[in-house]
Amino acid sequence: MRIKQLLASILMLACAATASAVSPEAIAQLPDSVYLMAYFTSPAQHLFYAWSADGLHWQQLNDGKPVFTAYDDAVWMRDPYLNRVTRNGKTTFHLVHTWGWDNPAIFHWQSDDLIHWRAADGGITTDSGKIYVMDGVGGNPQAPNAWAPEFTYVPEEDLFYIYWSSRVDNRQLHYVTTTRDWLTFTTSRPLFDPLFTAIDLTVVREAGIFHGYYKDERNGKKTILHATTSSLDPTVDTFDGITRVLPDDYLVEVEGPTVFAKIGGQGYIGYFDKFNGDAGLSFMQCTNLATGDWQLIPDAHIANVPDVKHGSVIIISRDELLRLLRD
Repeated sequence: MRIKQLLASILMLACAATASAVSPEAIAQLPDSVYLMAYFTSPAQHLFYAWSADGLHWQQLNDGKPVFTAYDDAVWMRDPYLNRVTRNGKTTFHLVHTWGWDNPAIFHWQSDDLIHWRAADGGITTDSGKIYVMDGVGGNPQAPNAWAPEFTYVPEEDLFYIYWSSRVDNRQLHYVTTTRDWLTFTTSRPLFDPLFTAIDLTVVREAGIFHGYYKDERNGKKTILHATTSSLDPTVDTFDGITRVLPDDYLVEVEGPTVFAKIGGQGYIGYFDKFNGDAGLSFMQCTNLATGDWQLIPDAHIANVPDVKHGSVIIISRDELLRLLRD
């Protein structure tokens, strides 16, 4: 289906969202699955949604207004990472995000419908969503910040690995904690240290290997690098690798990598945040993470939403998209 037709569909659906029902004709024009982006903006650092049929042309949801504020408009919800997890036959959406610039905690929320969010204990206050990971309490290390948290659920271990970067001894490195219930957590410990300042680790699993993409934070080297490990448990294996993902002649400073599988499983799409001047996202694609055959997609072939910043992408169904449109 052509992108113009899909954009026409979204306009029709948006107009119908206040009605009791969306027309069957409009629904029929939508694909069975679409991409959902969770992101924040510089003007309003809260949770926003956008959707896309091809992962490259994006359309705002909720009229471009925030969909969640962590129950406090003053909270800076940066770097939202959203994913769905199915355990024991139940699917739950989990969201983690940074708490501003300098706080030793991250936030976690969960939802059944991508609309209503609660903490793991059922709480719906700002404090109920906080997880203190670098506060120096209970054996945790102490750091002034905990940036860009993400998580990976490993089903064979029935374990969530939560990781982020923190500044310790004037250098950022990645730490990890684990949980099964988002109520109790293991002591935070180092996960990945390439021996230089690194932030924004995102992880994708392919054929039993965990592929990590992260930002080299050194001055003059602010680009995306690639590392791999066979386990997210640092006592079993550790990330190794400083392979550059972007071409050597791509000199734009970037951060916030995100990698997601294409609908249908034919390769991957990645994007990164051109943070200097809030220049938006640029995209790349590959057929195989192991070979790392990443190719830049020209910015002229992309349609970003306004002010988009570092976030994440999942695949949702047509029915899930319609629910968000009607909310």
